[in-house]
Amino acid sequence: MAKPRWRGTDAQRLKFRDWLRVHQPEGNKGYVVEDLDLVLRVYGKRYDTDAVGKFILVELKYGNAWIGYAQQKTFGLIDSVLRKGDPTGERYLGYYVVQYDDEDWERANFKVNRVALSEDEFLRFLQLDAKILARINQPNAPASSSVQTEASF
Repeated sequence: MAKPRWRGTDAQRLKFRDWLRVHQPEGNKGYVVEDLDLVLRVYGKRYDTDAVGKFILVELKYGNAWIGYAQQKTFGLIDSVLRKGDPTGERYLGYYVVQYDDEDWERANFKVNRVALSEDEFLRFLQLDAKILARINQPNAPASSSVQTEASF
């Protein structure tokens, strides 16, 4: 069985997205289409939660790439609404940007919200480890009432 491969933005232009581009207004006319890379959810006693669990949203970026303006606005809106719906942070633990520098994940270096993590720390992040999430502290999340621009990250 072939290993799954993370694709860059050019390769992600799926037929449906191409179809949308032809049949819907352009972004500068008020219509935006974004795809979210991952929703990670943990549940159960192992993760100190119930059967419903808790979750994070993750956007993957290769190298030093960062989320663009449209993603900041779109994911910032989602993040803001989710935080208002879960004001204690019991379920929704935030939005994170993961940067990686090698498509061979066994060799890649990782940053989460521009914070460098060891492989062990990154694996713990993927398990929603509270200590790792606190260390990252989401300084670059597109949350809050005003979405930051890339320059302010």
